[in-house]
Amino acid sequence: MPGSTAQTNKLHTFYSQQRADNGFTWADIKVNQPLDYETVKEYNLTIRVENNGLQQLASEATVFIMLEDVNDEIPLFTEREQETVLEGEPIGTKVTQVNAIDKDGTFPNNQVYYYVVDSPRNEGKDFFEINLQSGEVFTKIVFDREKQGAYALEVEARDGAPSARPNSGGQPNSGE
Repeated sequence: MPGSTAQTNKLHTFYSQQRADNGFTWADIKVNQPLDYETVKEYNLTIRVENNGLQQLASEATVFIMLEDVNDEIPLFTEREQETVLEGEPIGTKVTQVNAIDKDGTFPNNQVYYYVVDSPRNEGKDFFEINLQSGEVFTKIVFDREKQGAYALEVEARDGAPSARPNSGGQPNSGE
């Protein structure tokens, strides 16, 4: 029976299918569309059974379905950064703090960790470091504007659990 909210099957997320087995009739509850923990965490379904006899009989039962969160969301940075560092500042000077959000509903799926991308194209990798948990970016050298005036730094945010996304190889989800 459809209810009046998404949690009570208003959107026909579930349907029942009747089947016979060894002289018994069963009603299987099946899913009509993908379920998403971040959208609806639990469902309360009312199942009604009626007979077709002369005396009309019916009964209802409530089925509670609790979803478990899977790691299907990717951490996304909230903004792109462009910052400045004064030349001559000491090693360990804080430059900025990056922030990413993972929309998964539970820990560790929504825990975000930050990394400097170790790639030949990341020209800033040898000049900056990042705090794994806070996303704070610090200098690794004393800068001299006459040697180089600007650096591009590529950072990555990864979540804290193996991914549930297809073809992820069990690695955490990541975003750059």
